[in-house]
Amino acid sequence: MRPCVWQGVSPSVGRQAVVASQYACPVSDHASIVNAILAHGALLAANARAGVNGVFTKDSEADRLLVNDPFAFLVGVIVDYQMPAERAWILPYRLKERLGGWGPEYLADHPTEVAAAFAEPPKLHRFPNQTPRFVVDGSRRVIDEYHGDAASIWSDAPTATVLQERLRAFVGISQKKAAMAVELLERDLGVVVLGLEGSDVAYDIHLRRVMLRTGLAQRDNVDHMVEIARILHPQRPGELDFPLWDIGRSWCHKTEPVCGECVLTGLCPQNIVAGNLVRGA
Repeated sequence: MRPCVWQGVSPSVGRQAVVASQYACPVSDHASIVNAILAHGALLAANARAGVNGVFTKDSEADRLLVNDPFAFLVGVIVDYQMPAERAWILPYRLKERLGGWGPEYLADHPTEVAAAFAEPPKLHRFPNQTPRFVVDGSRRVIDEYHGDAASIWSDAPTATVLQERLRAFVGISQKKAAMAVELLERDLGVVVLGLEGSDVAYDIHLRRVMLRTGLAQRDNVDHMVEIARILHPQRPGELDFPLWDIGRSWCHKTEPVCGECVLTGLCPQNIVAGNLVRGA
């Protein structure tokens, strides 16, 4: 299919306020697109189980820490922003290497050492001043509210909605990170999470671009996209999250999307310009 064109609106204006009715696009079969997205998600999960891809990074030791240490997983969620996912998720392992101790009590009691570890070349994060404050604050919350045990955040079989609320109480954990973490915990780490109909997609730049270009979403707004996912896949909206993210990062690039190789080829109406307007992280 050919890319969509604008109807009376310059691509340089409008940005997030522009809605789908301003595109001259073929009507897509949303059910077929959703089924293809879910099928891609199932393949990604199968590959992870088979060891084709690491769960979090390409470093087996870093992955082992994230899988076996709930506090390390929580730190990974906190620091996963404004940088490639693999670099963010290896950060807890690198941080532990640089520190003289580990765990919420140690980090909470040694904020200066944590900040120095982040700043030591090569810097652990794109934001080496702000991020250690988030991590230290999260450590204190684990101590104060969860008796020093990060696993207690999710070990009582909470609903997806409750778990998102608990995670969002941590400084630095946004809607995007909380929704992502719920899926990672249940799908990849075997945590019991009830009420998965209350799970959500994460408002991530890759997911946003795909939802707009496929026509699944009509505007770049977190509430709108979350609601659309709930309508399209009500039994588990969050199940759409990982495959949408992967499609965005693998093929549906901001510039020069590789439509011919995408798993949605032949289904997606290729509203390319709509995705070009997405900004943020």
